[in-house]
Amino acid sequence: MANAYSLDDLLEFLDHAGDRGLMPAATAQALAVATRNVLGVLNDQEKKDLSRQDLESVIKRFNNKRARDFNPSSLKEYARRVHRAVELFLAWREDPANFTVKTRSTAGGRKKEKGKPQTAFPSDSGFNQLDERPPQSGSYHSAVPVRPGVVITLANVPYDLTRAEAERVASFVRMLAVEV
Repeated sequence: MANAYSLDDLLEFLDHAGDRGLMPAATAQALAVATRNVLGVLNDQEKKDLSRQDLESVIKRFNNKRARDFNPSSLKEYARRVHRAVELFLAWREDPANFTVKTRSTAGGRKKEKGKPQTAFPSDSGFNQLDERPPQSGSYHSAVPVRPGVVITLANVPYDLTRAEAERVASFVRMLAVEV
């Protein structure tokens, strides 16, 4: 790795973070999807060193190029996720031994912050608002937004969930769906 700040390095970090439980796998995957899409507007040379890129300009290029493919709220969410992915990647690069991702948010904490102005990229974004129970040892909680205002919380997902087990859970969820 020549500079360690390429798009491939960023995507490898997200895979690593999801695989190793540094963040919920679903979060890592969502960040990677947004990153691949948004930074996909870069040419091969630009992808080699992200540190030289103005992220806001890249996001604007993506919005201009792909606006017809996404609704405005999706474009904003992709921008937020790319900023978050880059922020986490840089924090990990700076100090991998002390790297942590804040993914747990409590109702009390959200109420306290209500009057406080929001930062551009809050550490808990609503994508991973978790329920109050602590995860069992060897597992994590995560949340999946289904549609505006509807979030499904997954609890006690084992870190070593196999593909077969994931398919079993997916089959159960498919069984719950109603035809509209």
